[in-house]
Amino acid sequence: MDALVELSSNWNVRFGGLFIVLAAVIILYSFVIPQGGKRWWAMALLVIALTIAGALTGEGIIRTLLIDAAAFAAVGLVFVDQNPEAKRAAWIYLGMVAAAVVCLLLAEGLGAAGQPAGPMERVVVWLLLAGFAFKLALLPVYFWLPCVAESASPMSVGLIVSLVDIAAFTELVHFREVMPWAFAEHAGVWMAVALLSMFGGALLALGQTNLRRLLAFSTIDDMGYLLLGVIVGSEIGLTGAMLGAMAHAIFKVILFGAVGTAEHGLGHTLTLEDHGLASRFPLSGFAFILASLGMIGVPPMIGFAGRWRLYLSGVAFGGVWLALAMALATVLALLYYVRAIHRVWLGSAETLPDTAFEPRLAGGVLAGLAILSIVLGLAPSWLLSF
Repeated sequence: MDALVELSSNWNVRFGGLFIVLAAVIILYSFVIPQGGKRWWAMALLVIALTIAGALTGEGIIRTLLIDAAAFAAVGLVFVDQNPEAKRAAWIYLGMVAAAVVCLLLAEGLGAAGQPAGPMERVVVWLLLAGFAFKLALLPVYFWLPCVAESASPMSVGLIVSLVDIAAFTELVHFREVMPWAFAEHAGVWMAVALLSMFGGALLALGQTNLRRLLAFSTIDDMGYLLLGVIVGSEIGLTGAMLGAMAHAIFKVILFGAVGTAEHGLGHTLTLEDHGLASRFPLSGFAFILASLGMIGVPPMIGFAGRWRLYLSGVAFGGVWLALAMALATVLALLYYVRAIHRVWLGSAETLPDTAFEPRLAGGVLAGLAILSIVLGLAPSWLLSF
């Protein structure tokens, strides 16, 4: 266990550095394409500051409090949106965050002295599972994320899924290390949630026409893979999960940013009925395509470095059948991403309004982030040895 704790602590500075880079991209993008007024900026900067501080703080109660505070600040980020639907989504999100914090505090308190005896052990496991299911929008309590993704501004969603949720995921890894019995002895329950999220997220994404909701369900799908690496708990499994979490953070900022750029130019919500947008939004289209392929682990992007390790850990843990299940879920993800790429970005161009243009700085920072993901994918050993 000591080796795994050391592994996690070594990742703190990596995630802190990643969050700083993503925050810079989000800030530059939001200067060009406004995401909200002064209150939005105040909440966004608060989310960024709390998340980075939590990532750079060593394991302990201070780190947990900072990450939980970032989650509540993210709720405020949705509340300040002028969209009435965002207010409704914010109330649902607030309920999920509050329930998650209560469950995790109870689990940590009950399990702090070591593995409880009898029924209390199962209580702790279910509290842990419920807490992270609420926080990370795992199935079956996923419903807050599609609502937030559809109604909030694109970079509000980017901050939530790429900074706040990934910081919460690193807390899950912490619990895996300090309470290994809660995962190793109850792996079946955790694996069921992981597989349900992988397949449920992918199938629900296939049924969407709204691109924001599609990306929300793809987030749930990807969280299933990351959870699998945590369940396995080996060094390669946790390394794959950590690399996968970094890739997830990078690609989700790109994907929601690209959708936001197109929506800003078109003046309406992006759906599969919009076609040929890469002709007017070339940088955003380029970034969206790369990020989509990176999400499913296509080399040479950083997503491959994480996904390959997760596959290896899956084979070691569950044999060929688990590997086949992961492959099938990846095929489903490929289908919904290819459909979005073909119909929305590379489909036949239709008459677009004169306002449909791409702010070069917004598209440029997204494309630059996509290129960075390739650089990191070509040299993952540098990242791992950092």
